[in-house]
Amino acid sequence: MTAQGVKRAAHRPSRRREIIDAATVVFAREGYAEANVEDIAQAAGVAPTAIYYHFGGKEELFAQALRGALNGFSDRIFQVRPDTKAGSIESLRTVVRAGWDFWYAHPDAARLVGRYSEGSTAHALQLRREWELRHLERAYDYVPEARTSRSTRKAREQHAAHTLAIGVLLDTVLVSQAAALDGAFGRLLARGPLESAVEEMCVAIILSLR
Repeated sequence: MTAQGVKRAAHRPSRRREIIDAATVVFAREGYAEANVEDIAQAAGVAPTAIYYHFGGKEELFAQALRGALNGFSDRIFQVRPDTKAGSIESLRTVVRAGWDFWYAHPDAARLVGRYSEGSTAHALQLRREWELRHLERAYDYVPEARTSRSTRKAREQHAAHTLAIGVLLDTVLVSQAAALDGAFGRLLARGPLESAVEEMCVAIILSLR
């Protein structure tokens, strides 16, 4: 076959997803400060230059890994309770259970979120705020009567109190579930009672707003 007849090799697809998955594991197990680009590249099966090409460096890669963990959790929640489905106490229970299922299926993502989602870095704080805003209005669907007029001082105060309570609920669903799978806390408590306790706490928060 002549040189003209040789087929050009297909363009190699992006390795971004594989790199992010590897970074999730390394950051979760080693910690942000201890992890380095070389370890992540080795885990992903790429050269370190590939990480700098796709992400620019460790900080951006960390942000993408944490964003991926948060988005994966959110996507699972949206699957079991899409925006077209009305909120209810039973759907809240379904959401909480789905959260447990996701974290148990993705332990490294859970460890990453448990360690860093409360704002351990500037990127983490920004991502956490974005995540809360994404879920805040959806959480109000569980208490539709809370959507009162905000034109009066009392209504604004009520709305602020409800927002604060829902923030506690979001913390419980996100951080408590993820952190429970990591460290001594997760090893000391049986899964069943712990899941039930978190579920009942979330329900109690919503019922308190009615």
